[in-house]
Amino acid sequence: MVSVLFPHFDHAAIEERFASWQARTRFRDGGAEVVPYAPGDRASDVAGEVESTHVIVVTDPLLLPSRTLARRLVAALQGSVEAVVPVTNLPANPLQQHHVDVYATLRELDVITASLDARDAEVQRVTWDTSDPFVFACRADMLDALEVPLRQALTGKTIAISRNDYVHRWSSMRGQARQDLLERIAVDAKSILEFGCGEGPLGAALKQRQKCRVVGIEIDRQAAAIAKKRIDDAYCGDAREIVALIHETFDWIIGGDIIEHLDDPWTFLSDLRRITKPGGRLLLSIPNLSHAAIVADLLAGRFDYVYMGLSCVGHLRFFTRHSIAEMLSIAGWSAERFEPQAELPSIGAESLLRALDEARLNYSRDDLLAPGYYVTARKI
Repeated sequence: MVSVLFPHFDHAAIEERFASWQARTRFRDGGAEVVPYAPGDRASDVAGEVESTHVIVVTDPLLLPSRTLARRLVAALQGSVEAVVPVTNLPANPLQQHHVDVYATLRELDVITASLDARDAEVQRVTWDTSDPFVFACRADMLDALEVPLRQALTGKTIAISRNDYVHRWSSMRGQARQDLLERIAVDAKSILEFGCGEGPLGAALKQRQKCRVVGIEIDRQAAAIAKKRIDDAYCGDAREIVALIHETFDWIIGGDIIEHLDDPWTFLSDLRRITKPGGRLLLSIPNLSHAAIVADLLAGRFDYVYMGLSCVGHLRFFTRHSIAEMLSIAGWSAERFEPQAELPSIGAESLLRALDEARLNYSRDDLLAPGYYVTARKI
């Protein structure tokens, strides 16, 4: 049995916790033993925790490995190669970069990784730099003499990059720069509230673009602390509770992919009207449950939660264009503009649309293609 050294990872938010649980479970499903370690531990100390000849070392818990990854990386450890790393969508070392077909769900990712697995082996030998490899396979005894953290264990070593083994890495949910939202906010807005502001990149961009006051609400304490340095003020806590305590009013209120994380978005949106100035606007970004990738998964008997995206594990409510409009009306907002987000032509979505066309079935193509909607509304 191969041992997987996996970093201890605890987080206040369910999204991060689930991503870590899911990665560990997929390794176990592949027959590996998962052994936890503290990220700051020296490699030599961690090596003493395992009895297997070969190990998989994980340095980034926010990843999606295939169930066969551990076995395949170990099998690629041949000759003078000291370790093997997979390719990925978000590498620290550009040599690990690999572009695959677009996927929107875990099922689609499984299809892509299985296709890569079936190809003739393609391995690239390199001398590794100081980059964090995020996951690699090596002999356990290689770690015995290393007095550095595991993320530095490959520096200067002869490494094989297995281009048949692809691992998805998650980008930071709370550090994303939302240029898509920025361009939809009026340049004359003077006071702006963003609920779910993360680390405040949108607010910082707004303050750089125009003279305005930006206030944020963020449930993640660490992200809120970063936001507080970037914008005028940032409250840490549950947005529903904090809105009740705010006594100023705003020209624009922004929620980028947050509403679906609330158990009662109808009441929350209604409560926002109290702190919205006359003529004020609400801008929301909301994922679309009727996207073709989700429908295709359901037809295959799948709906897999993941860290972020259409089936984010933090989603408590699910919406289509129709139910978004209904929610706004219930909450006392008048939708002024509905914009479908850029199409996400994933392999599952394209396959479903071809099948529907061939069967000559009536369907709403626009609703199946939109991964989500941007909605601008005014207070009634």
